[in-house]
Amino acid sequence: MFSAPHRHSQPLRKVFMERNRRLQAEQLMDDYMDQRQFWTTRDISVRVHSGFRVLGLFCHGFLSGFSVWNITVMYVLAGEDMTTPTNLLQQYHTLAYPAQSLLYLLLTISTVSAFDRVNLAKASMVLRGFFTLDPAAVTSFLYFIALILSLSQQMTSDRINLYSPANHSLWPSGSEQQILRPWIVVNLVVALLVGVAWAVISTRPDVDHTEEFLMSMEVEGNSRGDESVDVTA
Repeated sequence: MFSAPHRHSQPLRKVFMERNRRLQAEQLMDDYMDQRQFWTTRDISVRVHSGFRVLGLFCHGFLSGFSVWNITVMYVLAGEDMTTPTNLLQQYHTLAYPAQSLLYLLLTISTVSAFDRVNLAKASMVLRGFFTLDPAAVTSFLYFIALILSLSQQMTSDRINLYSPANHSLWPSGSEQQILRPWIVVNLVVALLVGVAWAVISTRPDVDHTEEFLMSMEVEGNSRGDESVDVTA
């Protein structure tokens, strides 16, 4: 008895088909081969953009809730018609830096996320979106205004953080209400802008002109490959 040597089978680029009661080997077409999916720069951009959009949506909602909580704490501590500004300073000065830093961080991420939906690569499309009240354009504008207003009151937040009854250079006697009233009003406006922006973006979360632009782009490598195929053909 003869025994065949044990060898591992090797893949062939041929397929055997029966014709006229005989098996004939034919070259396997590329359509039947397993083709590897190669990532292009467009695929990476779309994936990164989609991931950041999810993070942005979370920051939009968290920022809206945090801004409402922040302004509520201010009004509760300040009392009715700003009757107890000293109580606000004593209770809030330890929260001034953490709260304002978190608010600024969330505003920055939300603003970038909102502008990331507008597709700034096409200026004409952006301007048309502002005039036609496109949800993505309106949201980016509201977040940008809220960010500017928040930065305008950063000096007051620093003074609140450094509050001390004995520090008359930063807090002269009787100046608490005069300094705190504009600061509270600006934070109220920021909370309203953030709330409106969140309401707009939550009704149309699928509006993303940048993703549409990325999906419509032609990859340079693929276009060159197609041209080479046409030339060889």
